[in-house]
Amino acid sequence: MKKVAFVFDQVMHYHKELFQRLDKILPDYGYELVLLSGRDKFAGGRVALKEKIVQHQIEFDVTQVAVSSFKLRHQHGLAAQIAALRPAVVVTMCHSGTLSEWQLLRLKKHLNFKLVAWQCGYEYNPGHIKRWVLDKFIPNFDHHLAYHTNSKQYALKHGARSDQVTVMHNTINEVAINCLPKQEARRLIEQRHPVLIGKKIVLFVGAVLEEKRLETVFEALDLLACPELFFVLVGDGPHLDVIKQKYAHRNDFIATGRIVDGVGPYFDAADVFVLPGTGGLAINEAMAHGLAVISGYADGSADDLVIDGKNGFLLKNGSAEEIADRLNKLFSDPVIAKEMGEAGWEMIRGPLSFESFIDRIVNVLTEANSSTNYGKDADPVFCSPKKDNPQSLGTC
Repeated sequence: MKKVAFVFDQVMHYHKELFQRLDKILPDYGYELVLLSGRDKFAGGRVALKEKIVQHQIEFDVTQVAVSSFKLRHQHGLAAQIAALRPAVVVTMCHSGTLSEWQLLRLKKHLNFKLVAWQCGYEYNPGHIKRWVLDKFIPNFDHHLAYHTNSKQYALKHGARSDQVTVMHNTINEVAINCLPKQEARRLIEQRHPVLIGKKIVLFVGAVLEEKRLETVFEALDLLACPELFFVLVGDGPHLDVIKQKYAHRNDFIATGRIVDGVGPYFDAADVFVLPGTGGLAINEAMAHGLAVISGYADGSADDLVIDGKNGFLLKNGSAEEIADRLNKLFSDPVIAKEMGEAGWEMIRGPLSFESFIDRIVNVLTEANSSTNYGKDADPVFCSPKKDNPQSLGTC
């Protein structure tokens, strides 16, 4: 059986169902999954898993150093592990600052495996040196599994061809989410936090980082000056202490800390989800719970997920004034808020579903080793919905 090796710096809690599903279904296509991951060092408020989640899982140490404004990483022993495994396909995070990824670019020429980028398009507005590095790095990948349309454009900008990029629409498993009726969720959350009784909840869930721009939510609440509104912040991270100290005097805000299992009732009890800065998958989860979403650029995925005026509002400049205006529109017209939540619920269970996401990944992985034209000529599988899945968005 041929091997598909996934190389991730950390395996986060939101990766668990992805890898377990691939571990289960890839053997049907003649492949077995091998997951290689770094030990939990750089999670930065996100929840990295420590337990083994698939049958074949290997850990490596990661060293990270800062050189001027650049972060350089090395995944120790990775090249030797790949050489020993002899995989047909290797999927990596496509970080140009990871030295071991450059090693894999050389190694693939000797071992003849296909190298696929798990393309997030992280490096926004790179300087001249980084652009030069990316232009040398990205075209060496045989294919790019792009998180979203913006990361596809990122890959194309730095030299990938359009036939080498598949937008996979990264998501969560919406089927595994059991939504509570709103009144039941409210009772549960109000029992935990009596201060929320009678309040309208503005919710944020995610890693608490400076780039999340959570301060703008507080500024928006100040502009609205509505005593019924209450900001609930669920998550942990290096910026949480700053937030708690800065806003300790407020009586319209609580920080619950990190909640992974059991976060669902917070979504079900909330009235709106807000993400003014970076992020991504929390939008998917909010949609799966039927919440209207107010989002900035996030990680780039918001442009695919949030249709402005349909299932929420896509922020143009992300100012406190703009957030306040969008909150006011939702809270002044509950019918619109409800309709937006329902629209998001339908989207995440249709073309943006977990099964469609998995289908797109499996298509790329299996085509990688079955076609001599892979990475050279456009293949219809990358540009159209699956025949047995007419709801698929397609991949180009």
